[in-house]
Amino acid sequence: MGITAGVAVLALAVGLAFFFMAGDGEPREKMKPGSVLRVGMECGFAPYNWEEGQASDTNLPLANSSGNYAEGYDVQIIRMVIDRLGAEVKVLKVPWGDLLGALNNGQIDMVASGMADTAARRELVAFSDIYNAHPAEYSIMVRKDSRYVDASTLADFYKARVVGQKDTMLDVVIDQIYGVQHLPPVATVPDLFRQLEQNEADAVVINTESAQSYLKEYPNLAVVKFARNEGFNPGFKGICVGVRKEDKGLLRAVNKALSDIPLETRLRLIDQMTTKAEQAEKVL
Repeated sequence: MGITAGVAVLALAVGLAFFFMAGDGEPREKMKPGSVLRVGMECGFAPYNWEEGQASDTNLPLANSSGNYAEGYDVQIIRMVIDRLGAEVKVLKVPWGDLLGALNNGQIDMVASGMADTAARRELVAFSDIYNAHPAEYSIMVRKDSRYVDASTLADFYKARVVGQKDTMLDVVIDQIYGVQHLPPVATVPDLFRQLEQNEADAVVINTESAQSYLKEYPNLAVVKFARNEGFNPGFKGICVGVRKEDKGLLRAVNKALSDIPLETRLRLIDQMTTKAEQAEKVL
């Protein structure tokens, strides 16, 4: 990190500490009027986040993609969180693999992009309490004419060519398949399906909640239905907001805001966003 970037990060950390610390050292629930929090999202992971070309009552403009908007479950949760903090939100579209770097370099203030709190990521950033409405699960998608379409266990994918997205659990969990041909990970979710459709892979790993949205986009594919306890073990708590480790006041304030969002509201939002993603012409 250069001197200029380092100074910017330090200044931001000091500012956030001032915003969120009261005189007795306890976190305040509100930021100063006019404060802006920059949130990074991949905008390619429906129903959690995707990009749209028209404004709506539920999406938010992308600050670095003129005329485009961020939509999804992450957007709805972060709107509620930042509203509770009394701040304004600015959403930036950031490639998945650059999100944590952008956070630690001071380009954004938090990550809300369907990101799980894995052990490796916890080494780099601090994570909030989980905000996903359903337990995190992973599924496998294959072509409808594939010999793997009737698979019911991970063991059925012995010697199958399976691909996941780079720097995500979609890639990491592939190694839970005994004898798998673990293909080099690709950069984006569309790249996953491109390899599958072009027969460069036999299967791809996807987030279970996203499955129906992907099927609408790719009707020639199918989701494998695993028997009970025969699927992947995620190995993490859930989907969380990521902040810099030094921004402890911000983290406490985010957790307080998340605690105010009832489970019923989270369930309603994920259902609404899943339905909207399924109805959208293009969500990836």
